Amino acid sequence: MIRHWRGHNNEAFIGADMPGSSEVGVGMIGYAFMGKAHSLGYRDVTAIAADGVPRPRLVALYGRNGDRLEEARRRLGWERGVADWKELIADPAIQLIDNSGPNALHVEPTIAAVKAGKHVFCEKPLGPTADTAFAMWQAAAQAGVKHMCAFNYRFFPALQLARQIIQSGEIGDVYHYRSQFLVSSSLGDGRRKSWRDDKDAAGAGALGDLAAHHLDLSRFLLASDPRSVQATTRVKVASDADGAAIETDDQFAALLDFDNGALGVVEASRVAGGHLVTSRIEVDGSKGSIAFSLQTLNELKVAGRDHAFRTIPVLREDDPLRANWFPPGHPLGWVDTFSHEAVHILGAIAGLHEVEPIGASFRDGYYCSEIIDAAVRAAQTGQKIDINYRSL
Repeated sequence: MIRHWRGHNNEAFIGADMPGSSEVGVGMIGYAFMGKAHSLGYRDVTAIAADGVPRPRLVALYGRNGDRLEEARRRLGWERGVADWKELIADPAIQLIDNSGPNALHVEPTIAAVKAGKHVFCEKPLGPTADTAFAMWQAAAQAGVKHMCAFNYRFFPALQLARQIIQSGEIGDVYHYRSQFLVSSSLGDGRRKSWRDDKDAAGAGALGDLAAHHLDLSRFLLASDPRSVQATTRVKVASDADGAAIETDDQFAALLDFDNGALGVVEASRVAGGHLVTSRIEVDGSKGSIAFSLQTLNELKVAGRDHAFRTIPVLREDDPLRANWFPPGHPLGWVDTFSHEAVHILGAIAGLHEVEPIGASFRDGYYCSEIIDAAVRAAQTGQKIDINYRSL
């Protein structure tokens, strides 16, 4: 069967042109891995967004190392660098705070931003713990600002199509969700401890850094929440090249029970020696299955009751995420998801659509943190743990 895109609320990419476009001043925390990715995302907004989406103005960038901050500011196109994130909050030229800093720096600046009336876009995991993530969601909701958590996997065209296929009932009742996120970043003789290896700074390791993406995707694809979890975490590489202790997990595996009756299997590792980055997802139902791999991210595999997987190229004429990129069939990449995210949050600020259900709100970020915390408790106790979600 030839599948076609069906409309959803992501009008920022394909909505009717609107005369003129406003400008949103952006202040960003962090300039390293995610700071670079988010900066590149803003760079492309003018080229790919419909006319009604505000254009980002990269007003100020915060970092703690003056020399590296200035180099990043110049390279990534920000107007100025600041040594105190509070300057971003106080600046009237900034309407959106983008928090791409380390996990431990997510909470205080983000809550300060929403209390000052700024819209917020924060990297995942939203908070180092479920308690902090809940406080962030609560503060943003009370302030009435737009808030989005940066789960960029939601913005792969293949996974948006997968969501449509699953929720249309085409693969029937969902029975299984399984995923693997495998890297080898913890291996190597020259490894040096970073904030990601510090429990206070990061919260969790492979679980919070890698598996978090797939835990969020399970909710996005299935439109269902995990209700209990059994889990194991391990630290296989316990120290860096200088003998400094590694405190966060580098192996994670879990069984999840969803409220729609589906069973989930989620695995993440930083010590998978043969993998640079392997990220794959499969959803199985009573009538068929879908499968996605980051290594072939412009394709979606779909199987029916004939038990034969067929490959669907997703970048076709009516793909809403392709609209203003290039002619159909020209591949998009991982970094382009950050452009899609930037367009989405800016469109939400302009009132073109809501952040949910395509984007992850702070509510979604909090739910993911609650799952992570329950998985940590399950690993510590060796018991099956119920997951209880708070409401505002």
